[in-house]
Amino acid sequence: MVSKLLSIAAAAATFLATAAGVFGQSPVMTDPVGFTTLSCLANSDTYIGIPFTRPPEFTGTIRSASANTVVVNGDPNWSTNQFAYTASTQRNHYYLLIGAGGTSNPKEGHVYPVVANSSNTLNVDTRFDNLNGITSKTQIALIPYWTPLTIFPASNAGVTFTATTSSAFYKTQIRVPSTSTVGINLPYSAIYYFSNNVNGTSNNVGWRQIGDANTTDHGDDPLLPDSYFVVRNANGAPTLPLTAFGSVLMKKIAVPLFTLESGQQDNPIAMIRPIDVTLDATGLAPIDNSFTQSDQLVLIDAARQLDKQPQKVYTYNDGWRAAGDKSDHGKDIIPAGSAMLVRKAAKTGGATVYWVNAPSYVPATSLSPLAAGSRQTHANAGNFDTNLPASNGMGIEDRAAGSGNSYQVVFTFANPVTLTSATVTPGANATGSMFGSPIVSGNHITINLTNVSNAQRLLINLFGMSDGAITNDFSVPMGVLFADINSSGRTDNGDAIVVRNLSGSIPTPLTFRADVNRSGRIDGGDAIAVRNASGTSLP
Repeated sequence: MVSKLLSIAAAAATFLATAAGVFGQSPVMTDPVGFTTLSCLANSDTYIGIPFTRPPEFTGTIRSASANTVVVNGDPNWSTNQFAYTASTQRNHYYLLIGAGGTSNPKEGHVYPVVANSSNTLNVDTRFDNLNGITSKTQIALIPYWTPLTIFPASNAGVTFTATTSSAFYKTQIRVPSTSTVGINLPYSAIYYFSNNVNGTSNNVGWRQIGDANTTDHGDDPLLPDSYFVVRNANGAPTLPLTAFGSVLMKKIAVPLFTLESGQQDNPIAMIRPIDVTLDATGLAPIDNSFTQSDQLVLIDAARQLDKQPQKVYTYNDGWRAAGDKSDHGKDIIPAGSAMLVRKAAKTGGATVYWVNAPSYVPATSLSPLAAGSRQTHANAGNFDTNLPASNGMGIEDRAAGSGNSYQVVFTFANPVTLTSATVTPGANATGSMFGSPIVSGNHITINLTNVSNAQRLLINLFGMSDGAITNDFSVPMGVLFADINSSGRTDNGDAIVVRNLSGSIPTPLTFRADVNRSGRIDGGDAIAVRNASGTSLP
């Protein structure tokens, strides 16, 4: 079961301290450390995102990275496969976290499971994410995963959890949401319980998995650092406190969010941050495509109950909105340790996108908008924004221009901003310019464009953008290709099929791109427009 998220902040007390000395083999001072204490409720599901990492065992920099191998600078003199899991001798699983630095760094915040090592190299699992673009002097941290046994040690039985003696009456369970199942309302990938000689066995104490042999140890199973788990206390298991100690993550972390070609996809996530964070500061935003107008962010009721239901559902439409409420909720608080669910809308190609979460307690070095959107009116259906991400040229405006081939692009920020100037750079052999001066109003900057020709990629440049603390320039690309509904970069039969499948409907945040003539209805007029434009493409 998914769509179950519970804020633990009301029951949590967080304390941060600074640790002197070093963990493991790092030659530098460690990150701060801290702890949280929360209650795992009786006869209830408690949703938990551990807001700390386990202490890093190495921090340093990269000499080189290629294929699946990272060579570190210096001579750490590791033992062969010191960081490879062996049940009898080395009970930790490790991941490599890519930090800042390097001449280019497209993978900052990305996480790679470690599978082997030599005296100064780390071999990582690159089946789902490659090391391309990582350069020398990029910072790294080698961190052990949390496991059932490190969160709930055997010595804490009766203190933080309740052991099970009969499989007919599981007491405390650790339920891990699936991150690989397709679709929504996903099952759990694993459910653990702590055996105290369950079902009359002997010398059978430890964490076991439901569905596996009741003598097989699962205490070392790794738990993803950027996801949550659910503690279920049932069958008489009382409310007990859980205290989690760990290191405060001072680096960014990039969380993969999976999408489907057709249909929605659930992504269970958590922030590794020990303080409350506003929605605006989560890093989920249209500007990097991590959260778009058709996505949903789900939080779960904190009431004492099993199988909890959603408490709040947020969307992003020129700011954070709550279901049934059009006011801006960007300053709503996500308490430390909260579990969350990102329900991604269908996306052409079903590509994975990355949500980059930066620590709000580390001073920011650059300012960027939360969103940039090409805003058009669809008659009585209202206004809809085509998302214009800041990178990869993925934002394509496919709808008919206004009078004089005009468009309007709106930038939305977390806080009020000022601006020195703006320019528009049309694509090669194309036209487009700014009409009038930029309009700055609170946390919005509006750029009106005119004489914009079709089938081009233009660039909108903001100069001297400032929120009072940080000032920098910012540019966003905008593709313009009439009737390219599926954003493939070419108007063709694929777009015609979209119109045909939606014909007769009123445009919504999910379907507005098919209303290419902006009539407020997807119909034959749009089909004719797509047919007439077929064969055009972006350079």
